[in-house]
Amino acid sequence: MTSIRVKISRITAKKVPALTLIVVGLVGMVAGVLAATITVTQNSYNGETGTYHNNTGNVVITDQGLSIVSDVTGISANTTATIGGTGSNKNLFNGSTFTTGHWMETIVISDTADSAAHTVTIKIQNGGTPPNGGTALAGGTVTLTITATGTTGTITDYIDLGVSSITAPLTVYANAT
Repeated sequence: MTSIRVKISRITAKKVPALTLIVVGLVGMVAGVLAATITVTQNSYNGETGTYHNNTGNVVITDQGLSIVSDVTGISANTTATIGGTGSNKNLFNGSTFTTGHWMETIVISDTADSAAHTVTIKIQNGGTPPNGGTALAGGTVTLTITATGTTGTITDYIDLGVSSITAPLTVYANAT
């Protein structure tokens, strides 16, 4: 016990530069801030309520969500594509005329079992309670014809919704036959 008291008295007898005291104080404040309790508040945002899929064939539809059209260079509308093998994925661009600043829905379509032609109808409703509420968006009703020649490729469908402002909730209906 005496050796600790002697060491403490030796430390207090030394002159500590003012800068060292400031650094020690700052480190103590940072440690205090990091040790403080953090409160997380969850905010729910309902932009897209969900996707309804009605598949009567082998078509698999995956919703990739909403985004804003940022570049329209090289985009030409098309509604027909063939699902190929790996590395032959296709893109479809349809809906309203692609315009920078419009909202855009992205959907990935695949067919894992057959090579039959399928018709995929996509309807997007704005600002209403599903299943039948809301209004259809200008670019939000699309009918596609797809054929599969392979079972590993995909078609990514980019749908320009024709508006730069949407009203939540947004509901996507996809029907494949």
